[in-house]
Amino acid sequence: MRLRLLGVAAVLASFAAAMWFAWLGWDHEYYLVDGVAQGPYRPWQVVGCGLSIAVAAVVAYLVTRGWWAVFVLAAAGVMGFAVPWTQDAAATDESGLYVVGLVFLVIGGGIGLTVVLAITAAVAGPSRKGQSLSTRG
Repeated sequence: MRLRLLGVAAVLASFAAAMWFAWLGWDHEYYLVDGVAQGPYRPWQVVGCGLSIAVAAVVAYLVTRGWWAVFVLAAAGVMGFAVPWTQDAAATDESGLYVVGLVFLVIGGGIGLTVVLAITAAVAGPSRKGQSLSTRG
């Protein structure tokens, strides 16, 4: 079971990295809103990326199940996203303040995915192995 969880976590981390490239990695242009520079990402990109990773994390949890899976998968999803984000941010930020963004990303994303997966665990119930034949319905 541990190997399965680690394998699913590796797939989730790879998927999260791919979502950074698919949704955000290609956009480096800032845009103006009422004369103020915004960006480089638009809100729809960030929401789409976050939802993609959250849905993949829920599916990964349903494949593995268990309370350890909540924490392992949350960490895998956040780290998978954080690695390409950090590489891009470090390459374009001369001030070094990207490190602050990385801390917020890891803490906020970690808490967010942990909450989503904990709710999924509570709603999904025990794993199929833990159910008796009379409760399998």
